[in-house]
Amino acid sequence: MNVADDKFNISKIESYLYGELYGTLTQQTFVGTLPETIKDTWQEMCLIDCGSSIVDEDARASGTVMILLYARPNTDGSKNVPKMSQLEQRLNEIIRNANNPHYQISRRATYTDYDTKRNWHYNIVELNIMVF
Repeated sequence: MNVADDKFNISKIESYLYGELYGTLTQQTFVGTLPETIKDTWQEMCLIDCGSSIVDEDARASGTVMILLYARPNTDGSKNVPKMSQLEQRLNEIIRNANNPHYQISRRATYTDYDTKRNWHYNIVELNIMVF
């Protein structure tokens, strides 16, 4: 890998994913951290987490990126499964239609969790990314 080649720059990967997800998945798409203040009108959020390493494989690089899909809970605090399902379906469509000569993404795994600070449920979608 040529160190000067900015296609391997994590910030470039974050920018690529942000461009793919913002607006199509949700307007509330963030990179690295969620904002401290969550507006009452927000029903969903997306967090792009490129905290894992990008590994040099000579002609290409690869790594794992976490996409955290947040859905505002139902009024009784339970998980809003229909909203979460909608987010996952939109993400699947984005992955299917992604067409970039420098990046290839595929879905690897999904986990579920709960954010006790915000009291929101979220699913963690693990993506494989290859950089050419």
